[in-house]
Amino acid sequence: MSINALRFTGPDSGPCVLGAPIFAYYGDIHVGTLDPVPVSRGGTEVRIQYYTPSTEACSRALQKLRIGRVLLLELVVFMATHFSSVSVISFILNRDIEGYGNGIRLAGSRSALLQSIGAEHIVITPKPKGERAGHFVVAAFWQYNVANLAALKAATQAEWAGFREREAAALLGKAPRANAWLRRFIAQRARTGSARRPRH
Repeated sequence: MSINALRFTGPDSGPCVLGAPIFAYYGDIHVGTLDPVPVSRGGTEVRIQYYTPSTEACSRALQKLRIGRVLLLELVVFMATHFSSVSVISFILNRDIEGYGNGIRLAGSRSALLQSIGAEHIVITPKPKGERAGHFVVAAFWQYNVANLAALKAATQAEWAGFREREAAALLGKAPRANAWLRRFIAQRARTGSARRPRH
């Protein structure tokens, strides 16, 4: 799949608007929704926080391929290139992801990903109480500048390369714990492809 297979829209497939929900699609498959999208009064800062994955079976297959890492970086690319008023993107990442092991491992992975795009002021905070015990919140800021754009581009290309390797491995039946329904899904995508839709 090409990078153009991941796209973002507003409600009812309309254009994205700051402050309104953003819907993520992999080809024609709804992957998840960012809602709400907090934005500062002047429109210079947005926050990535309230992401909810789709419950579709095909979306769960994509999660096994770690589509979330690519999606996070592509969302930063989208905001940085489509909204000229945005100069800072902040992150509050605390959603649990199945298959990443304990909470500190997931937090470390998120921290490393944010570091790779030039994010600063990365803070990992434990959630020690109740059902969130053992989980961590990763917060950071990313500023729009030449150096960070270059880092973002390189990191995004690297994540897509890793995604395609996992996709190819699953097709060959070599992905860890890859089962038949996942391989069928990817094989179908490889045979039929998806209609190319322009980003909004």
